[in-house]
Amino acid sequence: MNPSQPYPNAPYPSQTYAQQAYPASAGGATTTTVTTTRVVAVQPYFDHSYVRSIPGILKLVQLLLMLIAFILAAAAWSSDWRYFLHYCIGSAGWAKFVTITGFIITLILLCLYLFHLIERLYQVNWLFVELIYCGIVAILLFIAGAVMIPYAEVDGTRGACTFFCWLAMLAYGADAFFKFKSWRNGETAQG
Repeated sequence: MNPSQPYPNAPYPSQTYAQQAYPASAGGATTTTVTTTRVVAVQPYFDHSYVRSIPGILKLVQLLLMLIAFILAAAAWSSDWRYFLHYCIGSAGWAKFVTITGFIITLILLCLYLFHLIERLYQVNWLFVELIYCGIVAILLFIAGAVMIPYAEVDGTRGACTFFCWLAMLAYGADAFFKFKSWRNGETAQG
């Protein structure tokens, strides 16, 4: 007997021998098939409500703190004319590099979220990428603030730069924590 042919004594004429011999609910087990579809917007659009969400507020705080820390690092660099030591210039240069690089990347991410371009690039696991990014920037900001400390008593802008680097480090650490929770829960970055 062919399993794909209808069974002669089947309660339903369309039921095959295989369907009658092995029903889907045999032994009380049921099978459920779930299909998910992802709808991607065709055109990017500006979403001002993102800046009122927690991730949006965190990104704005990060941008502000990084900009202040960058300005203070630049001022510390130029105010060292009496103490023109290699380490002193190098520490301000490192703080400038970390803060401006973090500022630019965070600004790009903010624009991607504001215009819903993250949804168009759905192949990338954005929560995991941002989790790693925020963790690395938090570590680099800790180092940038720490290398500014030795000459903080000579130049007050170095102490202020350390303070704002470490405030930005806390903001990036909080963002990394929220990204980790979202990533573990299987959420999407946006949309």
